[in-house]
Amino acid sequence: MRRIVIRPRIQVPLLVVLFTVWTLLGVTYFTNGDVLAQRDWFGIALGIMCVVTGPCGIWRALRLGAVIDDTGVRLRNFDSRDDLIPWSSVRSVECAQIDERSGLPLYGPVLDLGDDAGVLPIRLLGSYSRRDAERKAEKLRAFAVSNGPS
Repeated sequence: MRRIVIRPRIQVPLLVVLFTVWTLLGVTYFTNGDVLAQRDWFGIALGIMCVVTGPCGIWRALRLGAVIDDTGVRLRNFDSRDDLIPWSSVRSVECAQIDERSGLPLYGPVLDLGDDAGVLPIRLLGSYSRRDAERKAEKLRAFAVSNGPS
């Protein structure tokens, strides 16, 4: 089977723009030359921090999403390590309401991991459109059926 990567449509471009502006802020901090000429160590550290953390944030934003392949579902979060859920532990994949934001229901795929672990909503693949959430759940279902326990 081939690998499928599903990324959030709005969150990734917003984070890339935000961290690009953050990086440019750090770069323009040094263009005046006053910070370096006056040896303002706090200002130098602040500028270096902006220049270094900006590309790191862009890289993490571009990796954000879910990877579905033969091994399982890998959830790539922005602020933590990747989570891998192997197909052997997935009993079923359903589409359900996983959250509510600003009074609007958020739908997404929910993995049933059995009696011990319960259910795991995949918030990264959440959508306000039930149809879009069903489409994502169907992709997961197709992989779960072909790779799950027999």
